[in-house]
Amino acid sequence: MTRPVLDDLLGYHLRRASILDLAGFAEALGDEIKPVSFTVLCLIEETPGITAAEIGRQARLQRANLAPMLAEFDGRGLIERRADAEDQRIQRLHLSPLGARAVADWRERALAQEERTFGALTSNERETLRGLLSRIWKDV
Repeated sequence: MTRPVLDDLLGYHLRRASILDLAGFAEALGDEIKPVSFTVLCLIEETPGITAAEIGRQARLQRANLAPMLAEFDGRGLIERRADAEDQRIQRLHLSPLGARAVADWRERALAQEERTFGALTSNERETLRGLLSRIWKDV
């Protein structure tokens, strides 16, 4: 008897795991923040003063998608825009105090959700999986 075709497709397994993970994220964070928005805010937290162009490159987001997201963050008081010291046309992005508290809360809940999703894997298995997955997308 032959194996089902889907068993041989890594993309199928990635999609199944991604669907499970995204569903858990939605359950843990509800309508408060979407995964891509959380990613952008984490990039701002990890790199204070990052520009929108740098975020777009790192997160592979188009300016047309990123601009409204940043405007939403502005409206919610999550970020602060500061002019670059050398070039006033460039805006540097920082989390506001409210944004820093929100990201800390969301990170805690996202990590707890990940524990539920990936709890069947040992820490070594998770590190191996993380390394393998990042090899696929980092150099593309």
